[in-house]
Order: sequence, then structure tokens, then C-alpha cells
Amino acid sequence: MIQRRQAIAGAVAAGMVAAPAVAQSYPSQPIHVVVPFPPGGGTDALARAIQEPFQKAIGQTVVIDNRGGGGGSIGHEIVAKAAPDGYTVGFSSNNQMLLPYLIARLSFDPASFVPVGFVAKQESVFVGSADAPWKDLAAITEAARKAPGDVQYGTAGVSTPMHLSTERYAILNKIRLTHVPFRGTGPLVTDLLGGHVKLGMSSLTSVAQHLQSGKLKAYGMAAPERAQSAPDIPTFKELGFGDVDGTIVYTLIAPPGTPAPLIARLNAALNASVATPEMREDLRKRGFVAMGGTPEELGKWTAVQAPIWGPVLQAAGVKPE
Repeated sequence: MIQRRQAIAGAVAAGMVAAPAVAQSYPSQPIHVVVPFPPGGGTDALARAIQEPFQKAIGQTVVIDNRGGGGGSIGHEIVAKAAPDGYTVGFSSNNQMLLPYLIARLSFDPASFVPVGFVAKQESVFVGSADAPWKDLAAITEAARKAPGDVQYGTAGVSTPMHLSTERYAILNKIRLTHVPFRGTGPLVTDLLGGHVKLGMSSLTSVAQHLQSGKLKAYGMAAPERAQSAPDIPTFKELGFGDVDGTIVYTLIAPPGTPAPLIARLNAALNASVATPEMREDLRKRGFVAMGGTPEELGKWTAVQAPIWGPVLQAAGVKPE
């Protein structure tokens, strides 16, 4: 028994010594950032915006790896099953904790990821194609009220903040809309521009240039207040359609079991990436608000997402498949 205790104590001591040693040599190879959505959407745009400053801060090459599909579950699964060595991290968002509401046999626990930190946040905007027949949000609401389910809208996928906020708009105004999920914001915007879908709730970044050019039109900002980068677009609440918040919060997560020293290194590099005035201004121009913060803050925020939005998914009739 004494020998066993000595062996355990020795192993613990060795681990305590090994952890700093690992942190000192880390990173010695490229870091892969898994983006769980296709290229062209807001998530991808943000990941690529911080790629260069993150590389400089971490002192190693950073590779963006787009793995879209399954409402973000495919990319999250890749991160969940990756080695906890700090060389694979995930670019996540609000819907991380809602995956069990979507996938019946999820092969990983969304609560098992190790939080690294907040990256940035961004407003969602309800937009229409150039030939959409509705003049404003009031007309859309009235059309949906007269013909429940006939008015369709697209989003980047089930359980995204864009989907949840639109369903909340429907619940608050006692109407029924039909959701058309896409495999990311990029494909959604393509179909909006082509007029194949007339309405969509999108990240502001993905549609800003098309709103400015007149190729798409804005019906309302799904956020607590107007966006600094689009101050002319009123919020749903201002327009009288309720407190609808589709703010997308982007985060960085690591595989379960990733050692604390590596998380601390990643967090420091992430915070340095978004902290400079130049980067904050660059993100602002792209439609994002830089964040940053500690792993502990992200962990607390993540834990409350399912209790808040799970009931909205259930009210929308979404069931795990």
C-alpha cells in the first residue's frame, strides 16, 4: 500500500513537472482551427480575419479547416475526438450546447469541450431578396398571420442564433413561419441573391455589401440595439415586434482533456489577437464586435445557453434526428 501511494505521488509529481515543460515547448507545429461551417459565411469570415494576428500571437502557423454540415455538429465532433494536445481547436458559437436537441445519437458531449475564450459577437439581420413581395416587417407578419406556414425563411441551419431568433419572433407575434435550413450562411446568401428564397435571417457580415448595393433589403435587426456598422436598420423591438435577439457569439474551444497550461497559452494568444485598436477597428468594419475574456467566463456563459434556447427549439417543433 505504501509503495502504491508512493507510485501515485510520483506520477502526480511527474505530471506537474511535465505540464510546464509541455507548455514551454508548445506550439511546435501548425494549429488547426476547425470551422464547423462552409467558407463564405460569417463564422468563416471571422476565423480568417483573426488568423494572421493569432498566428503572430501564438508564434506558429494557423490553418483554417472548414468542416460544414449537420448544423455544426460535424465540425464539433472532429474537435471532440481530436487529441488534447493544443494542435486542434474549434471555432464555435451559441449553438454548441443545443446540439443534443438536434442529433439523436450525438457521439460526443457538448459540455465536455474545454473553453478557451470569446472571440467576437455580431448582430443578425432579417433580410429579403430584391424581388421579395413584402414592403416591411409588418407586411411579413400580416402575410404569415393570414396564411400560417406559407411564408418561408432561410438560415445557416437549425439551432443557429438566426433560426432561434426568428422562431422567437414568430412566437411573440403568434404567427407560424416555415424554416428552410441551409448548410451555412454562404449558401443561404447565394439563394437570396438568386431569388430562390425570399427571406432569410443572416449574420450582418454576410449580407452587408449586398444591402449597400441594393441586391438585398433589410427588414429588421435582431439585436438589443442597432448595429454600429448599420445604424439605419431598426431593431425588431423598435418596430414593435418584440425583444428578438439573434446576436451570434463566436468562441474558441478545445478538445476534452486539453491541459490547463495549453489553454492558458491559447487564451493569451486569442486575447492578444482581438485586443489591439487596429484589430478592433478591422472587425468593426466587418460587422463584428471584438470580445476576449477568460476561459472561466466562457464556461459560465456556455452553461446557460441550453436552458434559454432549448424551449424555443421545442416550441418550434424541432426534434433530434
